[in-house]
Amino acid sequence: MPDQAPPSPHSVCVIIAMYNGADSIEQTLASVAGQTRLPDHVIVIDDGSTDDGPQRVKDFAAPFRLTLLHQANEGQASARNHGLQHCEETFVAFLDADDRWYPQKLEQQVALFDELIRQGRPVGLVDCYVHNDYSDGKRILENRQKNGRHFDDFIRANVLNGVSSAMARRDVIMQLGGFNASLRYSEDRFMWTRIAEHWEVHTVPEVLLQRMVNSANMTAQPTRYYPYKIRFIEAYLAQFGAQLSKQQRIDFALGSHSDFLELFSRRGEHAQVIGVYRRMLEYSWQTLIFRNGKPTLRFLYACVRSLRKPAASTTAH
Repeated sequence: MPDQAPPSPHSVCVIIAMYNGADSIEQTLASVAGQTRLPDHVIVIDDGSTDDGPQRVKDFAAPFRLTLLHQANEGQASARNHGLQHCEETFVAFLDADDRWYPQKLEQQVALFDELIRQGRPVGLVDCYVHNDYSDGKRILENRQKNGRHFDDFIRANVLNGVSSAMARRDVIMQLGGFNASLRYSEDRFMWTRIAEHWEVHTVPEVLLQRMVNSANMTAQPTRYYPYKIRFIEAYLAQFGAQLSKQQRIDFALGSHSDFLELFSRRGEHAQVIGVYRRMLEYSWQTLIFRNGKPTLRFLYACVRSLRKPAASTTAH
């Protein structure tokens, strides 16, 4: 029989930010308990929950050290930072309170980390493939593969396959000062980009995470999340803008706004479409031709629909 790889000398802490997670936290913790390589420590941060999620964590019979922390509702970035302050392990794996890992998730990621470290690679982050399971029964595979330097890719888009797919070196995150707690949207992409700026990012090319997508996500509530997106754009350009060309800055800003313009358009929220488009146009005239003119077409359609509504109301009277 071939020699088995020696046990990893590295330790793993799992950080779970939870807000009103009573309906899912037990299944999430059960997926951690079912790992073929158990974590050394699991920290759940109760981010101001108003349900009995914290009590369910307390009652969970964990085969690992389980710590429950509490804070006022300050968002996931703040909650993860709170957990990091109580973490001493080599690696930190992030897990949302409604996601579930497949059994070999930690084992395979630690093994890849160990191999890359043995090779002398400056790796800071490892993710995996993900199944996104939607409440309507739809399933989408996220399988973006990384194998080295990906800073430019993160400028164009969030190429990580979900927060709950991420395992990072704790010393790297602490060196960067943790997550930007002023952000309540895309704080994860901000951190991954900062890691990718100086370290390599790699992927285990297997589906090791089941991500549950429900009505509380951005797609269902774009009006709530758009102000957070604006704050993210401003912070992102303040952090990385000096390293980008003028065209890269334009593409990043227009692309970020355009994602929400499309969401508003699909929902028939025409006033929001017009507002986002005008904000884009203030940033650059290239809005007119951006993405083959699709935002412009959506804007024009929203203008027409907005004009028709008052006319229809007047006719009715």
